[in-house]
Amino acid sequence: MEKPIEANLGNKTFTRGVDAASDSMHKAIDSASGAAAPALEQVTAGAHSTVDKMAGGAHHAAEAVANGGAKLSELKEHFSERCRCHVREKPLLSLGVALAGGVLLSWWFSRSHTAPK
Repeated sequence: MEKPIEANLGNKTFTRGVDAASDSMHKAIDSASGAAAPALEQVTAGAHSTVDKMAGGAHHAAEAVANGGAKLSELKEHFSERCRCHVREKPLLSLGVALAGGVLLSWWFSRSHTAPK
C-alpha cells in the first residue's frame, strides 16, 4: 500500500528542513575552522561527522514516522471494514451494543459533572 499523500509531503518537508539545517551547520563549521588554528582541524572533522550522524538519524526518524502513519491508516481501513461487515451480519446486536454504550457514556459523563468537589 502506498503512503498517504500527507505523510509523504510532511516527510519531504521535514527532510528538506533537515538537509538545510545540516548544510547550514556545515557552512558554519567551515567558517569557524577557516579562522581558527590548524589544531582545530581534527575537531572540525569530528563536528562534521557528528552533524552527518544527526542528519542520518533525523532522516531515519522521518521515515519511521511516515511508515507508522501508513500502517495506522491501513489498520483504520481494516477495522472500519470489519465493523461494516459485523453491522451487516448482525444489525440488531450492533444497534443494542451502540445503545448500551451510549447509555453508559451518558451515565458516566452525567455522574462526573455532578460529583462533589
